[in-house]
Amino acid sequence: MSIEVRGVNKSYGDFVALEDINVSIPTGQLTALLGPSGGGKSTLLRIIAGLESSDSGTVEIAGREATHLPPQKRNVGFVFQHYAVFKHMSVAKNVAFGLEIRKRPKAEVKAKVAELLKLVHLSQFENRLPGQLSGGQRQRLALARALAVEPNVLLLDEPFGALDAKVRKELRDWLRRLHDEVHVTTVFVTHDQEEAMEVSDEIVVINEGRVEQIGSPDDLYDAPANPFVMGFLGEVTHLGGQTLRPHDIDVALDPLAKGAISGTITRMLRVGFEVRLTVATDDGADVLVVLTRTHARSLDLAEGARVWLSPVAGATSVRSMVAV
Repeated sequence: MSIEVRGVNKSYGDFVALEDINVSIPTGQLTALLGPSGGGKSTLLRIIAGLESSDSGTVEIAGREATHLPPQKRNVGFVFQHYAVFKHMSVAKNVAFGLEIRKRPKAEVKAKVAELLKLVHLSQFENRLPGQLSGGQRQRLALARALAVEPNVLLLDEPFGALDAKVRKELRDWLRRLHDEVHVTTVFVTHDQEEAMEVSDEIVVINEGRVEQIGSPDDLYDAPANPFVMGFLGEVTHLGGQTLRPHDIDVALDPLAKGAISGTITRMLRVGFEVRLTVATDDGADVLVVLTRTHARSLDLAEGARVWLSPVAGATSVRSMVAV
């Protein structure tokens, strides 16, 4: 079910949380709201859910005007960062809760709970209490409970933020597979660029209450609208007035390339298969360059060596109008 947000504004006193937000989310799509902390992404999610009201603008869910509807009438599932499961209820009873308060037949509830626990790989834990589960398992339980009532839209507010890096990686892979099975329109908030790039069909980049750019992960990475988007979706450096990816800079031992900028390697750092160079250019800038170890070895690079830098053919770049 699609979501249409048009002209939404939200302020808290003098602080502008959202400014003229316009976002269209197609049915069945997994969309990330990505941006720095305090940028407005969670506020937008809560307005879609009906947990907060906007100062102006409209929200439409599944073709239905929802701007002034209370949360319980929007048919959305909401999953918070900190699980929000019922600690005194078993795993199965947590999943069944929303169905039972809707007076669904017992046989239907039992079948639906079994189906969802299998889907989220928790069938063997149906009689355990949430406190007996790991953090990742509790978050899968929260997702199953949200899906039980068959919402039109699933909203996730930094669902993996409280988990360690390894579990987050496992869960975001699992979330992508889950979405491909259930195809519910899903919007999730994250400030983790890698998470957004790996999981989502489309990313809405929000900064200081404004939408900076909307597009697929490839669109945003390969054709950023401005230096902020480019810097937020990956490491950047600056060379000759351009903002570039460090891996999009060619290193030569002589000035063959037209317009190449000369400099001296002041630092070499080996990290796994990468070699990260800091090059002090003759115009006074420090440029970060990333090479594979094989490439660096073929050039026989060392600290103190003179090199010439130029963008590789087809490099993604924007003019360095502002610092990133």
